Amino acid sequence: MMARMKRYIHYFRIIFQNRILGKFIHPKPSALRIFYAGGYWRGPNDMVAQMLGGLKATGVNLIDFNSDLNLDALDTEGRPFLERGVTGPVWLKRERLFPLILKFRPHIIICNAGGLSFRPEDAAFLRKLGIKLLTFVLSDPEVYEPTTRKTAQNFDVLYSFVPEYVEKYRQHGPQAYLLPMATNQAFFHPAPGRKEYECEVLHLGAVHADRIEPVKALVENFDTHVRGENWENYGVRNHGLLFGEDVLSALNSAKIAVIFSRTISGFQGVKVGLLDFLAAGGLVVTEDFPLLHRYFEVGREIIAFSDTQDMIGKIKYYLDHPEEAEAIRKAGRERVINNLTWDKVFPRVLPTVMQINGWPLDTDWINSYFLPEK
Repeated sequence: MMARMKRYIHYFRIIFQNRILGKFIHPKPSALRIFYAGGYWRGPNDMVAQMLGGLKATGVNLIDFNSDLNLDALDTEGRPFLERGVTGPVWLKRERLFPLILKFRPHIIICNAGGLSFRPEDAAFLRKLGIKLLTFVLSDPEVYEPTTRKTAQNFDVLYSFVPEYVEKYRQHGPQAYLLPMATNQAFFHPAPGRKEYECEVLHLGAVHADRIEPVKALVENFDTHVRGENWENYGVRNHGLLFGEDVLSALNSAKIAVIFSRTISGFQGVKVGLLDFLAAGGLVVTEDFPLLHRYFEVGREIIAFSDTQDMIGKIKYYLDHPEEAEAIRKAGRERVINNLTWDKVFPRVLPTVMQINGWPLDTDWINSYFLPEK
């Protein structure tokens, strides 16, 4: 009886905070309570962890629920957890999460890892309490069919990196918006290089079919360090995986870092690694495609190539012209740390979640985030 009474008291406090008081008072960042359910399997340089760092920088009152450390709170319906939402949703268990949520009394719950979602009935209950549910889809288009089209209805607001998928998600119910790519300059910053990491060209990334021949060309033409999963299976020497501070040292030991723009399914987009590596002080070379020009002045802030032959030619040129390379490296880093960071994105994202309570809403900021179209 007492436990039930305490639970009802928690319900009332959350309803009063979010559905009544929230109509008249817009919490300052330090008073905004956010429950962040994320997973950081790639370690401290994991993208979800970097987004969390940017969110913390806004000063919100936050609880971090690491799904990788709480596997008993997840229901994968028999699918391997290591697939992390690639083949279906990862449901958050009511019995594990609700006691934490009721005690914390959040304004917003963010689900940001591998298909995480509350089941529809649990999401509906949280909404009745006035709690807003927000998710970020970081792996479109691969996850749309197996996972996120099934979970989108459970959220008030959804952000996707892929413009073409924003309208798809709106048809499932949530208010969907384009999420600009960003980085966390508190983590990605220049670091002292190390002798063992010195090379002309660095490629950090797993094997994809479209990368094999270009990477082999890099190895044939330059002192190249390749670091990523499964390269040894294709006759390419794998120098080993790097995480955390080691990534920063490697980027500052290599003269050039090469990033390829396509996902496993062949979708081409701006990779977060572009921004991370530039913020860390690297000189980045990547494939040329239209969206890249919305983020960077190509040729002044970043180097872009059209095919493997062009890639080899441009790398040779900038290795032979270090002063020009240094100017591009500096300009690229300045562009990122001045404009493209999560602590600048989240203050614009949070009002789109709280708008139902009367927060001022400005969605035009997304257009101003990018460079003007030419």
